[in-house]
Amino acid sequence: MNLASSGATTDNSSRGGPPPQISGIALPEGYSLDADRTIILGEGDRWIGRLSYSVRSSADDMFDFIRREMTNHGWSEVAVVRAETSQLTYLSGAGDRVASILILRSTLYGSKVDMTVSPAAGSGIAPPRSPNARR
Repeated sequence: MNLASSGATTDNSSRGGPPPQISGIALPEGYSLDADRTIILGEGDRWIGRLSYSVRSSADDMFDFIRREMTNHGWSEVAVVRAETSQLTYLSGAGDRVASILILRSTLYGSKVDMTVSPAAGSGIAPPRSPNARR
C-alpha cells in the first residue's frame, strides 16, 4: 500500500475525466475520483465543495492517512470519530474553511471518502443572508 500525499493525481480508472485542480488537502496516490458525486468551486488551496473518491486502502488505513496528512497541510483537527463510518472535521490554518471527511468501508475491498470543504461560520466567505430569508 502506498499512501502518499498528493496535489490531485488519479489513476487511469477515474470516472468522468480529469481530476479537479485542487491542493492543500490530503489525497492518497491512486485514488479514483467519483465525478458523479464531486463538485468543486474554485481551485488551488482556496476551493470549496465536495470531493468524492474511492481508494484500494482499508478504511482504517485511510483514517490514519487523513489524520496525519491533513495536519501536515496546515489543517487543525476539530473532531474525530473512528467507527464503521468514520468522520473527521478540520479547520483550515487561516480559520476560514471547514473540512468534514467521511470514510466508508467498501463492501468488497478498499474504502470510499467524501470530503466536503465549506466556508467557516463568520469567515465572510459565504454570501450574506437576506433579511427576509426563513430561518
